[in-house]
Amino acid sequence: MFKIYRPISALLLVASLGSAWNAFASEGTIGETSEVNQQSGKVTGIVADDLGPIAGAAVSVKGTSKGTITDSDGKFVLNGVKKGEIIQISFLGYTTQEIAYKGQESLDIKLVEDSQTIDEVVVTALGMKRSHKSLGYALTTIKGDEFTLAGKAANPLTSLYGKAAGVGIQSSAAGPTGGINIKIRGAASLESSSKTRPLFVVDGVPIHDQESSMATRGYDPLNSFDYGAGINDINPEDIESMEILKGAKASVLYGSEGANGVVLITTKKGANTRGLGVTASFQYTVEQPVSYIDFQNEFGTGTSVYDELTGKLPDGTSMRRLGTSRFNFGPAFDGKPIMDIDGNIINYEAQPDNFMDFFRKGYSDNVNVAIAGGNEMGNMRVSYTNYKYQGILDNFEQKKNILSFSGKMNASKFASFEINSNIYNIVTQNRYPNIGSLVSFGVNRDQPFSTLERLYKDESGYKRNLEDYTMSSYASNIMSLLWHQHENKNVDDKFHMITSLKGKFDFHKNVFLVLQGGIDYTDVEYNQQARVTQVEPNVVGGKYSRKEERYVVQNYDAMLNFDKNFMKDRLNVLAFFGGGYRSNEDKSINVSTYGDMLYPDWYSLNNEGSWPGAGDKGKVRGMSRGSDFLYSLYGGVTLALDERYYVEITGRNDWASTLPAGNNSYFYPGISFNWNFKDQLPIPQLQFGKIRMAWADAGRPASRYFANNLFSLGQIAETEASVVSPPSSLFSGKLKPERKREYEIGMDLRFFDQNRLEFDFSYYTNNVYDQIMAVPLSSTSGYSEIRINAGNVHNYGYEIFLKGAPLVGKDFRWDISFTAANQYSTVKKLYPGITQKIIGGGSGYKVVAEVGEPMGELLTYDYKKDEHGNRIVSSNGFYQLDYDAGFKKNSNVNPAFIGGFNTSFYYKNFNINLGFDYKFGGALLSMSNYYLIGNGLSKESLPYRDEKHGGLAYYINEQNVKVPCAHNATAPANAQDNRIYHDGLILNGVKEDGSKNDIILSAYEYYSTYIHDMSADLQPDNVYKNDYIKFREIGISYTIPKRIVEKVKLQKVTLTATARNLFYLYKAIPNIDAESTLGTNSYEEYSFFPSTRSFGIGASISF
Repeated sequence: MFKIYRPISALLLVASLGSAWNAFASEGTIGETSEVNQQSGKVTGIVADDLGPIAGAAVSVKGTSKGTITDSDGKFVLNGVKKGEIIQISFLGYTTQEIAYKGQESLDIKLVEDSQTIDEVVVTALGMKRSHKSLGYALTTIKGDEFTLAGKAANPLTSLYGKAAGVGIQSSAAGPTGGINIKIRGAASLESSSKTRPLFVVDGVPIHDQESSMATRGYDPLNSFDYGAGINDINPEDIESMEILKGAKASVLYGSEGANGVVLITTKKGANTRGLGVTASFQYTVEQPVSYIDFQNEFGTGTSVYDELTGKLPDGTSMRRLGTSRFNFGPAFDGKPIMDIDGNIINYEAQPDNFMDFFRKGYSDNVNVAIAGGNEMGNMRVSYTNYKYQGILDNFEQKKNILSFSGKMNASKFASFEINSNIYNIVTQNRYPNIGSLVSFGVNRDQPFSTLERLYKDESGYKRNLEDYTMSSYASNIMSLLWHQHENKNVDDKFHMITSLKGKFDFHKNVFLVLQGGIDYTDVEYNQQARVTQVEPNVVGGKYSRKEERYVVQNYDAMLNFDKNFMKDRLNVLAFFGGGYRSNEDKSINVSTYGDMLYPDWYSLNNEGSWPGAGDKGKVRGMSRGSDFLYSLYGGVTLALDERYYVEITGRNDWASTLPAGNNSYFYPGISFNWNFKDQLPIPQLQFGKIRMAWADAGRPASRYFANNLFSLGQIAETEASVVSPPSSLFSGKLKPERKREYEIGMDLRFFDQNRLEFDFSYYTNNVYDQIMAVPLSSTSGYSEIRINAGNVHNYGYEIFLKGAPLVGKDFRWDISFTAANQYSTVKKLYPGITQKIIGGGSGYKVVAEVGEPMGELLTYDYKKDEHGNRIVSSNGFYQLDYDAGFKKNSNVNPAFIGGFNTSFYYKNFNINLGFDYKFGGALLSMSNYYLIGNGLSKESLPYRDEKHGGLAYYINEQNVKVPCAHNATAPANAQDNRIYHDGLILNGVKEDGSKNDIILSAYEYYSTYIHDMSADLQPDNVYKNDYIKFREIGISYTIPKRIVEKVKLQKVTLTATARNLFYLYKAIPNIDAESTLGTNSYEEYSFFPSTRSFGIGASISF
């Protein structure tokens, strides 16, 4: 028989089949203690649960050394049992049972899984397993089933929304194959190049991780892809648990890479299985593209309602045709005939779907088969997953083949060995391109998409020459995107392996040694095949490029452990001492053709028509490599008195290769205390109570080569001569490690039977000081920057987890959980003479750290105002930005309040889970909204367009001045074009002389000021707070009754229906998804790519 881990909801299959929440002996009374009436000094029996025999269960006589474990068939023999003694049966994950022995020769014991175990075992630093009650710091555990409650996500991080207090999750515009932004306790840095993501550790192996983005690179937006990171590859179905270590004390033993927190992932091992069995699961998911753009569909292309173009029909007749402007302030739609860009006649009407027609429904299917087994000699699990994904763009697809293996062998009483290996082969084609051109130049409301889809290729199958066509930028941009997505191939082929080996050697009952080694190996091939665009009269275009990247992370540890009880078992001492070595190495090499290809459809480096000059050699080949190393010694001791008071002291010393000699060794300590007070404080219905306190001072070295004097090699333009450039960075002495000193206090309470009420609270305060950063210098110094240790940023906040079960019964349970976290920061100091440090931004805004202010202040230019606060307009009637006053505080880019709400309800075999998350605070610069308004595309640009929309009437006189008049007036003789316009407005403000503004602007003139092609002159009142509340996911499952599935020789069958990214209950920012940034560390949005809403069905079968 095969036993798999089951979610809490599915565990209640036991109740639905008539079992109680307690174990029972076959001839006893249901309850924690059963009496038996026969007598014998020898007891045999079988231990099982609803699914069959349990191997490895402990059977012992309470208070004595007599005991045994069950064999692979769940059988046991216990000798020398005396009447009146208590036989105790226990197994991890099940309620421990006690039976008073009165002489019965045989016992049939049925265990019931305990889904509400208070003192669960969790994985902590360096993979050590600890009792939850012994921990003196904040740690959140997410069980494996929680990653699949709402279906199997492409990235396991998307299952964390709102589930872990203080952990911020945000996806990006890159879709399900792109990166996910994760920050623990609002991690931030004064240096933009510093890492703020946590360390990811899989089965004890730190894995390669990186920021990712689809921001334009190399002036090639269509080939600027977001490739995600190593965490994207982890299969949610292979996860047994995820522990999130939040504070400095929790992660101090992981060294510098754990300064921003640690995410520990433990894959499934088959440890709780017996015999050999198989689980197979399948999920089919449909993705629906969702756009939040609220287009206006009343006006077409042009800058005014009189803006019309004409074209010639084949017979020479003139006829109006679609406009070419990027702006959509043109004539109102009237349904009358108009000439399309291809000469066909269509009706002049809105095309409400001409953006979404570029996309399609996506789908994925995920098949997993797992084999697991175990007995007293060990356990093993093998899992294979095949995943196929078709995205919402044509030819965007991903295929995954995942093999996961884990095995443990108890070689002897002295030694045991464990291996874990996860192998991923992932091939992705034509990821989301950067569609910044569509954002900037708009989606004209009158251009049919079907015309562009038909025109982008000519009759010969090559890219149509558009020189003879008159069209809008939208039309040309869409046709370029269609060619790119349909005709070109951009394929990345990844091989990723995470493997660890572990050996445990028991030298003595109190002393054991653990040796562990692991490697995270990633090899990626990138192939770009850009098709030739024309072959007559000569071959034009085409490109072939190839790039290979390799990342290798190696980690080796040896740790000697001591575990002994003193003072008649009242005092437990657990100590360890060890050392470790970690290396990170990467290299890449790339080659490419140059210029036009010689022949079409032959993708080879030999198929190039020219070779670059000296200045362009970097376009056809390149190479990079780098490495860094870390050596460590660490140790710690935990003192536990009466399993009530716990003190843990830890320390670590690192030697980092990224710091200069003399400063590359640094020590960081930590200490924690916690008091389990349940038995000492008379609190009604309290089942568990703990107060915890922790302090740590962690260190972190510089990023690779940041502390080095770097010389660069180049060539003089138009020559073959080489030039060596000296370092551009100045150092203020040798850099030393930056530090993070943190204090934390928390409380964990659980009330009522079955943990019907749980409460966990944490408050933390930390200072990140001696930060390693670069400060710009004047060019007259001969250097661009100085690299220093400086700064002190104070971060503090609280985290709350609250869970309750309002309804509990024999066949049902309703759970509700809530998480919340507030995060604050203050810049205490920077560097003598410096009060502000720029950490991001552009010509129109800056994100800064300023002394005395919160980290991440967003600065923009404010409007020019008089002493009464009135905005001052220029001589042409527009608002002015006050450049003389410099940048002013606008908002802050960091969220202030994050969390989630989750609820689950089961009734017999049915289970439903719903997840919500929220975020408040944190500004987002939405370039999409600027352009949607500026191009006249969104409904926000409708006011003032005509009389119906509140526009003023005016005419333009011979001096080009707008003169107010009545809407029904006749144009006077001096009116230009003999027209009355109805799209006027007067901005509220005053002129330079203080008089009230009376200068008329057209709607086009006003709204077009929101066009910011150089990202300058940003209107300060159009920076949005990115607040939202989202209905994130829902999962419904039904487990077919056992009496039915057993008839077809199956063990368990569960059917599921799921949905993700359903909708926003509240969203402050209009027209875009609140999670549509271009990368994983961005506060600027420049892509209105649709998000996806997914719906799935699945089945899981065990036999």
